[in-house]
Amino acid sequence: MVTPEPYGKPMPEAAARGGRWSRLATGAELAFMAQVIVAGAVFLATSGMRDDHGTGFASGTDVLKVLVGGLPLLVLAGCLHWALFSLPATALARLTGSPRWETARVVPCAAAVTAAHAWWVTALWDVPFGWAAAWIAGTGALPLVAAWHARRRSLWWGAMLARIGALTGITLLAALAGAFLQARTGWLGYEPPRLERDQYAGNWVGSGGAHRLRLDGNGAAEAGNLPLEDRSTTLWDACSGTGTWAFEPKGAAGGPRSSGGARSSGAARDRVTLTIEGCGRMVDWRIGGTAARPELFTVLDASDGRRVVTLHRP
Repeated sequence: MVTPEPYGKPMPEAAARGGRWSRLATGAELAFMAQVIVAGAVFLATSGMRDDHGTGFASGTDVLKVLVGGLPLLVLAGCLHWALFSLPATALARLTGSPRWETARVVPCAAAVTAAHAWWVTALWDVPFGWAAAWIAGTGALPLVAAWHARRRSLWWGAMLARIGALTGITLLAALAGAFLQARTGWLGYEPPRLERDQYAGNWVGSGGAHRLRLDGNGAAEAGNLPLEDRSTTLWDACSGTGTWAFEPKGAAGGPRSSGGARSSGAARDRVTLTIEGCGRMVDWRIGGTAARPELFTVLDASDGRRVVTLHRP
C-alpha cells in the first residue's frame, strides 16, 4: 500500500521511510560508550569510600594515558555492542510484526538476544547464567533507550551525539562535584577495621594459595612464599620458614609503610610484622577489608608500578 503525494508520485509509508537498516539503532553505540565513561568516573569519584590499600589516586599523567589509550578500544567496544546487541534486538522487533507495536516488541526481542548471548557466555566460561544475563541486559538498556529516542524523533547520528554528549558532560560534572565534597567532608569514607591481637591468629592465604601465612596466638608464625623487604639483596623475591610475629596497633604503628620503608599516604593502620629465620627482613602486613571480611595486605614497588598483595581467611 502506498500513499499518493500531491503531484501523483508514490510515497512509501512512514515505516518504510524510516526503516533503513543503518538507522534501526541510531545512537546506541554512543550511549554504550557514554555509560562506560560515566561508570569509570563514578568509580573514581567514590574511591574514597573503598579501601585503596594506601596507594591513593593515580596521577593525572596516568589517568591521561588510560583515557588516550583506551579511547580506540572504547569506540570498538561500542560498535561491537551495537552490532551484537542493539541492532539484532531492534531488527527482530521490526521483523516480527507491524510498525504499530514495534516499540513494545523491543523488550521481548532484547530479552531473547540477551538469553542467546548469556547462553554463549556460559558455554565458554564458568559464569552463572543469571549473572551473565543481568550484565548483558544492564549494559544494553540505555543503548536501546537511546535507539528508541532516535527512531521516535527521527534523529541522525550527529543529533544523538550532541544530546548524549551534553548529558554525559553534565553527569561527569556531577561526579566531579561529588568527589570533591566526599574528599572534603569524609562522608562515608573508608575506615580500616580494628581487630584485637587474638583475631589475627589463624591461617591467611593469597594469590590462589601461592602465599600462605599461619599466625599462632602465642606469637609463632609460619610463612609460605611471602615477599621480602629488600628483594635486591637475594636471589629470590620471597621466602618461606618459621619464626615469630608481632602486632603493632595503629597508635604504635604510625603511618603505613611501603615495601621500601617509606611512609605512604593514607590513614594509619594496624600492622603485623614478621621475623622469619633465614629470610632477612620481611615486609610488613597491614589490615584492610572490613570487620566481617578482614584482609592483610602489603604494597610492593616494582619496575612497572606498585603491586598490592593481599591475604585473606580461607
